[in-house]
Amino acid sequence: MVASACPKCASTDIDTDGARGEAVCENCGHVLEECAIVSEVTFSENAGGASSVVGSFVPESGLSSFRGGPGYGGFGKDSREVTLANGKRIIQHIAGLLRLNQHHVDVAQRFFQQAVQRNFIQGRRTHTVVAVCLYIVCRKQKTSHMLIDFAEVLQTDVYELGSVFLKFCKLLHIRLDPIDPSLYIHRFASMLEFHEKTQQVASTALRIVARMNRDWMITGRRPAGICGAGLLIAAKMHHFKRTEAQIAQVVRICDSTLRKRLNEFDDTDASAMTIAKFNSLFKTGSNSDFIDSYEAKREQDRWLWTNQCAPPILKSRRKTANAQTPSSPAPSEGSSTSTPSNAGAAGGGSGGGGGGGASAKRRRGAGGAGQE
Repeated sequence: MVASACPKCASTDIDTDGARGEAVCENCGHVLEECAIVSEVTFSENAGGASSVVGSFVPESGLSSFRGGPGYGGFGKDSREVTLANGKRIIQHIAGLLRLNQHHVDVAQRFFQQAVQRNFIQGRRTHTVVAVCLYIVCRKQKTSHMLIDFAEVLQTDVYELGSVFLKFCKLLHIRLDPIDPSLYIHRFASMLEFHEKTQQVASTALRIVARMNRDWMITGRRPAGICGAGLLIAAKMHHFKRTEAQIAQVVRICDSTLRKRLNEFDDTDASAMTIAKFNSLFKTGSNSDFIDSYEAKREQDRWLWTNQCAPPILKSRRKTANAQTPSSPAPSEGSSTSTPSNAGAAGGGSGGGGGGGASAKRRRGAGGAGQE
C-alpha cells in the first residue's frame, strides 16, 4: 500500500503509476514504491509495431515467472510451470481412478512441487513421480492402497516404481511407519464374497493377524502374505471354502508365499487351539485383549522382553541353552546314590561299573570257586 505522505519531505503530492507499479514524490523526487505487484495487465508497442506485456507475471507457486513475448497475448510459460501443470493434471487423474479425496491430491501436489524444485523428475517419467507422491500420501494417511495398485493404473513394473519411491524418500528424508497388515483386511474380505458374514470373517482375520504379530510373524514380511494367511484361516473357521489360489489372486501374491505363511503359523502355539478356545481368548470386538485374567497374566508374562519376548529363533536358542544347563543330579541306574538293594540288582543285571559292578564280580568269583 502506497504511503499518503512522503517520508522525506512530508509532501502529499504522490505520483502513482499503476501500470509500472511505481510511486514517486513530486516535491523531492523520492521513490516511495517500485516494482509493485499489480493486478491489471498492460501492453506496450515497440518501434516495429509489435505489442508486448509490460512487466512480468508472478505465478501462484512463486517458482518462476511468465516470459513476455512479442505479439498481443504472446507471452508463454516457463518449462517448470508446464511441468507443474502436467503433474497436477496427472495427480487428479490417478486420484480419481483410485478414489482418493481432495486432501490427498493437495498434499501430493506439494510433494510433486518439491520433486520439481530438486530436479528429481529429470530422467524419470512424470507419471512415475506422481504415483510415488500419491503413494507416500497414502502411507502417511494409512489408507488401504498398495504400491501394486499404482503400478496397475500406470501399467508399469512395480519394482521400478518401488525403486523410485525409495530414492524419493531418501532425497526428502521421509520416514514412514511399517505397514500394518490390518489396513487391508476389510478390503480383501469384501473381494472374497463372504456376503453377510464379511464383517465376521474380517474380525476373525484381524484377531489372527494380531496373534501373528505376537508370534513375530509380521516382522520382515510383506503385509499381503500375512493378510492372505489370516483370511484363509478365518474363512475355514467360518466354514467357507476358499482355495489358496483364490486367496492368492485377491491379495496378489503367489501360492508358494501363501503356503510359507501358513507353515509359519503352523509352528506357533495358536495353531494348536480349537476354534472355541481361540474365540474365547478374545473379547467381543477386540483384537488383543483377553477375557480370562489368568490367561491375560500368563500372556503378559510371556511377552515381556525380560520373559523371552523374542523372535522364534531366539526362543529356540534359549530353550536349548536351558536344557543344556546342569541342574540337580537325578538318580541314575548304577550310580552311587542308589540304595544298596537297587545297586545290587542293577549290578547283577547289568554287570556294569560302580558298586553294582563290583558286587557282580564278587558273586561271579564266589560262584566260580564253588564250581571248581
